[in-house]
Amino acid sequence: MRRAIASFAILIMATIALPAGAQDESDIAFEADIITVEQENGVMVATGNVKVTQQGDELAADKITYNQLTGEARATGNVRLTTKDGTTHISDEMILDENFTHAVATPLISTLSDGSRFSAQSGEHRSAQRTVFGRSVFSPCNCDYDAGESPIWDLRSSESEHNIETQTITHQNVRMHIFGLPVFYFPVLAHPDATVTRRSGLLAPSFSYSNDNGLTLTTPYYQVLSPTQDIEFQPTNFQFRGQGLKTIYRQRWDQSEMTASIYGARLETFKEKREQVGAIDAQFKSRVGSGWMLDSRLYRASQDTFLRRYRYDSTQTLKSHITAQKLTDDRYYRVTMSDIQGLRAEDTKDTEPTILPSVYYSKITKGPYRDQIVRQELSALQLDNDEGHELVRWTALFGTERKYSHNGHILTASGDILASYHDVQKTDDETDKLSTFGQGNAIVSAEWKYPFGVQYGEGLGSTAIITPRVKTIVIDGSDRTDELPNRDAADFRLDEANLFLNNRFQGRDFILPGTHVAAGLSGITDNSIFGDITGFAGLSYKAQGKTPAGLTISGSEDYSDYVASLSVVTPYNLSLAWSGRADYEELELNESRSSLQYASGATEFGIEHTQIAQGYFEAAEDDKEDAKIRFAQRLPNDIQLVAEQVWDLSSGQTRRDQSVLSAIWTGGFQDCVTVSLDYKRDPYADRDIKKVNELQLKFSFKYLGTVNSTGIN
Repeated sequence: MRRAIASFAILIMATIALPAGAQDESDIAFEADIITVEQENGVMVATGNVKVTQQGDELAADKITYNQLTGEARATGNVRLTTKDGTTHISDEMILDENFTHAVATPLISTLSDGSRFSAQSGEHRSAQRTVFGRSVFSPCNCDYDAGESPIWDLRSSESEHNIETQTITHQNVRMHIFGLPVFYFPVLAHPDATVTRRSGLLAPSFSYSNDNGLTLTTPYYQVLSPTQDIEFQPTNFQFRGQGLKTIYRQRWDQSEMTASIYGARLETFKEKREQVGAIDAQFKSRVGSGWMLDSRLYRASQDTFLRRYRYDSTQTLKSHITAQKLTDDRYYRVTMSDIQGLRAEDTKDTEPTILPSVYYSKITKGPYRDQIVRQELSALQLDNDEGHELVRWTALFGTERKYSHNGHILTASGDILASYHDVQKTDDETDKLSTFGQGNAIVSAEWKYPFGVQYGEGLGSTAIITPRVKTIVIDGSDRTDELPNRDAADFRLDEANLFLNNRFQGRDFILPGTHVAAGLSGITDNSIFGDITGFAGLSYKAQGKTPAGLTISGSEDYSDYVASLSVVTPYNLSLAWSGRADYEELELNESRSSLQYASGATEFGIEHTQIAQGYFEAAEDDKEDAKIRFAQRLPNDIQLVAEQVWDLSSGQTRRDQSVLSAIWTGGFQDCVTVSLDYKRDPYADRDIKKVNELQLKFSFKYLGTVNSTGIN
């Protein structure tokens, strides 16, 4: 009761001294174990657990002496001023005036809301405005100062200012110390405080060094143009190779967004010592009209290698396109135009396809009979520079499909009428006769499948669903396979996905009349020991017509390769998958893809293996085979390890291909520096792009930037 009465009395005394109209905004409340008031000189002395609160700020001390006549208060002993934004100021002695909104402390230790810390010989604080530190040491490192720990790095300045209104921290005459040793000097250094999420100004710079480029310095500048617009400039100086500027512009609208990266540089290339080069990567997406989605990208470069050599972008192919799509309950529309720029030495104009345009329309409706659908398709294509081919194609399809079910048996009948018109304007063989011609085909199919359940295991507690499936497809009409360049199915190889399609080749360039039968057996089960298991095996039999390429490489006229797959997702965080093709007569494996994936908590591990027989590649001299291993591990304290290795196993040899090894410590010691160690090996070279055998050590300092060192052999 004594404490509450004292607080009320002092509150009345404090508010009497304030001007009229200001009392509601500046009410001050005192609490203390003992309060003594000297009426003759207007001095109040509060001792023992003293607390003063005003507008969300709280001052605590062992003793506060307040002079009502001068409006000055002196706080001593364990002084702690906590502001409403979470900042804490600690001092041995603090002088306050201007209704406790202005404080001078000697010395002063301040901890911001994000844990960043100032220690200064003296300090001056104005509530909700700024704090100025004299002879300051600043560090964002999270360490136990009370236990004698020192920060990994700090900034030592003649004066620092934390401007609360502009959310900026500015240091004068700065020395950066790492492990107590001076490393860098800056006359002035400014950076945003932790409350800033988006603001114009200089961003954290990046320093790197390599034998090839020398010292590389990037000093980004970010400019907010509006709440939905911004731009970033990234000037980079490569000590031995020249200068570059990357500009990133972003804008958002209610239904649209745009991001554009523009590159301009004067750099060393394989053509010149200093060549003016440039590139653009502009992307725009928008909802247009009634349900249309527009997606476009302009991606071009004036020179083939500079984007890859100077680490702007690693891609070897730049694709520009504009695509408009619309999907409704029964219709799909797509209009697209695209152009490809190849950046490899072997790329030429004849290997950079251009589509101007591709138009596709599809409509699916219910038919007049139960479980019947009717489908309609229209398409048009203009294709240029596709490995020496240029052509125009118009196609139309009208088809129907109906399903019948009886005692678990499912019968599906379908029929399609396909009409096409082709204008072959250029081929890769100049002796070929160019022509325009039409094509008409009818495709009829009948399919049977019968899914049934099988119980197995102890007490018949597990169930598997087995589905045998047989489909007969008849294609009649024009055979233009010898006249029409096969562009949309040139890389066809039979697999589980296309085995049962009416036109296994899926495109419109290769329609081969004939009759074939596809048969397969699939199964799925959920086993308490092995987990989810799915499998498939099937093949195709040609009953009439020519034998197309891609079904087998053994020369079999009637039967395709066997196609099979197996997938196991175990309850032990382990997944296995395999798919392959085997020769019908000798069961020799012509193609296989295997993978093993393990993921548990902080650990990920994966193995992949691919093998494809030489017969699938006209230019190959031997089989193609490779393997890849990837390992990732998250350790305590935000440490992550990643390792990836690719081997080329072709021709019966083992050659180490691409390698990646990375160790990242996010936050690093004391959560103020991120440390990463990366190793990369890439044996491929292209003109002035050298083979990579690189070890990179990188330090990213919180609020300041990145420093890394790269060694290249």
